[in-house]
Amino acid sequence: MIIVFKKHSPEEKIQEISKIITDLGYEPRIIRGVEQTVIAAVGDESMHSSLETLKMFPEIENVLPVQKRYKLTSREYHSDDSIIKIGKEKIGAGNFAMIAGPCSIESYEQMRETAADLKKVGVKILRGGAYKPRTSPYDFQGLGEEGLKILKEVGKEFDMPVVTEVLGMPHAEKVANAADCIQIGARNCQNYHLLEVVASCGKPVLLKRGMATTVEEWLSSAEYLIVHGCPNVILCERGIRTFEPSTRSTLDIGAVAVAKHESHLPVIVDPSHAAGRVDLVLPLAMAAVAAGADGLIVESHPNPVKASSDAAQQIPSARFGDFMNRIVPLVQLMGKKIP
Repeated sequence: MIIVFKKHSPEEKIQEISKIITDLGYEPRIIRGVEQTVIAAVGDESMHSSLETLKMFPEIENVLPVQKRYKLTSREYHSDDSIIKIGKEKIGAGNFAMIAGPCSIESYEQMRETAADLKKVGVKILRGGAYKPRTSPYDFQGLGEEGLKILKEVGKEFDMPVVTEVLGMPHAEKVANAADCIQIGARNCQNYHLLEVVASCGKPVLLKRGMATTVEEWLSSAEYLIVHGCPNVILCERGIRTFEPSTRSTLDIGAVAVAKHESHLPVIVDPSHAAGRVDLVLPLAMAAVAAGADGLIVESHPNPVKASSDAAQQIPSARFGDFMNRIVPLVQLMGKKIP
């Protein structure tokens, strides 16, 4: 339920009603606006008393049920777009973020060359995979802890916050110590135990949509993170599995618009994994921007031909400026600012 206070309600009354909500068995989450305050009461009304009785207080304007399974993720809870920070870089509410880097961290030299090329053309956030979830056990699995050290070192050298994926609970603390933002990959979108552990790490989380996950399930996974103490969640559409084989995955542009409508959280898009081939990355990226995305996460490598993973979809880092030159004007046309 959402409890809406009248404008300029006194703080003591807000605290008094918050205590009543707690006594009734709910967890109150207070959001303060410039003139108006609301409380999201988190709990199951089938197990506790109804909050409709709070309408009797003269300070209460309305008590609204939240029909969705995701409550704290919804716009009923927070009507304005949220701004999430990775390092000092902002995402959401008109702030557009460009995140780029190689699929896999292969060496210090590779990461340093990539970061230098990307930083030069305006990319502010660096990505790279230290632990790689590969379909075949015979494929390159990443450098693991050594990759985390390289990523952290290169990020610090170029003053770029870094994003990397966590695969399982044993790696969560190591990834959190190295990364400015923890990525939950598509395969783990509904790994709820992992989401709970990652939520406690104190870092922003980039949550990729699962390959067969509905928008409701995706937003419910974000709810797991928020409920367990991580309010700084960035949603990432990366394509879903359909019958169509012409791209690696089918980029669900409609889901970007739906997620923006349903949730206050920033929504970014990964056109690289959706495309599976470098010549399609730009058009899919442009479609994402036009649909209202708050950012892109794009794969780039100094020499994609020699990449240990996903060679076909990575943009050569020395040519990333061409990609930026096409994307930035469209971002500006959509009314967003890119640092």
